[in-house]
Parts: sequence; structure tokens; C-alpha cells
Amino acid sequence: MTEPASHSGGMDALTDVFDAVYRGESPFGKRPPWDIGAPQPAYVAVEEAGLICGTVLDPGCGTGEDALYLAGKGYAVTGLDLSPTAISIARHKAEERGLAATFEVANALELAGYDGCFDTVIDSGLAHTFDADNLRTYAAALHRVCRPGALVHVLAISNRGAEEMQTRLAEVIEQIPAPLPDSDSAPRGPKRCADDLRIGFADGWTVESITDTHMHGILPSASEPLDLHAWLGRFRRT
Repeated sequence: MTEPASHSGGMDALTDVFDAVYRGESPFGKRPPWDIGAPQPAYVAVEEAGLICGTVLDPGCGTGEDALYLAGKGYAVTGLDLSPTAISIARHKAEERGLAATFEVANALELAGYDGCFDTVIDSGLAHTFDADNLRTYAAALHRVCRPGALVHVLAISNRGAEEMQTRLAEVIEQIPAPLPDSDSAPRGPKRCADDLRIGFADGWTVESITDTHMHGILPSASEPLDLHAWLGRFRRT
């Protein structure tokens, strides 16, 4: 995933990029590698552990699988994404499945109009796309829209997981280069170390845990997902 820009023109360009991806007009083909057609297992485990409560926000929801999983469990869920195409697909899924999740187009760095609305946030692969400045901006936006004591769960691919995914994609998509070890010219993509998350959520948040886990990704034309090393951070709003 391309790192979001901080100005409106950059965000417009990014919207166009991700709209094209969700329309199937990119080297990924019909399915981007993060759209696995099911909830992330890490979030199934989070819900089963009793760590989801109240009203739930899924910023960067994509086509809505995590949000719809929680809606099916009876939670009031709002899914937001920069891409109108992704939101349209998510709404269609919700209608088909008879689920009451709300899906809207929104900029996760702003989250305008949602102040004090949420008790839980699930972030599946969004925070890891931000550079350090935007990650702090994002954490501040989440702080504003969360109620005191709210929990934010962040599922972020690690450096190791990102390198593995890049290598596997390069094997099947000619336009995607393999990473170049120890090179400044290596392709930049989503990746994150645990300390990045701690620093990004330093203001207004208590770090409850950052643990090793796995994020599922999918290759074009594959039927089984890849297990990619990732971090699962849990942050409580102060």
C-alpha cells in the first residue's frame, strides 16, 4: 500500500489509486493482496477474548470483512475508507448478508463528524501505511473520536512480514520488484516496528500490549492466504 500524503491534493491522488485497485485496474488484478474475503484471524481472536465492546470503528475498512464480522456478532459498527469503490462494495456485502453495519467515505487522518462516538477501534493494515508524522496525526484523530477508556487495536504488518509479501508478489506479478536488501533504493511499502507504534500512540494513550501475531494476505489467483508476521497493538485512551 502506498503511504498516504498529508495534503488534500495528495489525498485526492491516493483516492484515485485505491479506487483503481478496488475496481481491479491495477497489477494486483481483481483482488488486492490485503482483501482476503474474510475477517483477519487476529480480530476473530480479539473478539473471542472479550476485547471488543460498545460502538466500533473500523477506519480503513476496505471492502468491510472485519466490520461485517463484528456486525454479525451484534456490535454497532462503522466502517470508513478513503475509497468510494471500497465503500460501495462493503455496502453491497452488508445488504446481501442482511447486516446493519454503516459504511462511509472518510479520511482517517481527519475523522470529521465522529467526535466522542466510539468505544473500540479495529485497525487492520491502515496504521502501518503512515509515516511517523501521519501516524501521530492519525492517533490524535482516533483520540478525538474515542470515548475515555476506549480501546484501539492495531494490526500492522512487520518489516519481516512486508518483505515476505513483497517477495511473494514479485514472484507472480512482473511489475512488482523484489526488495533489494540493505539498499536505499529498495521499494517502500507498508511496514512497521513495534517501537513505531509506541511512539505514534505516545500522546493520550496507554500502551497495554504490542504482541507478535500474523496478518493474512492473498496472492492473485491463490485460494489459500499467506501468514505474514505482524504486530497487534492494544492502546487505551486516557
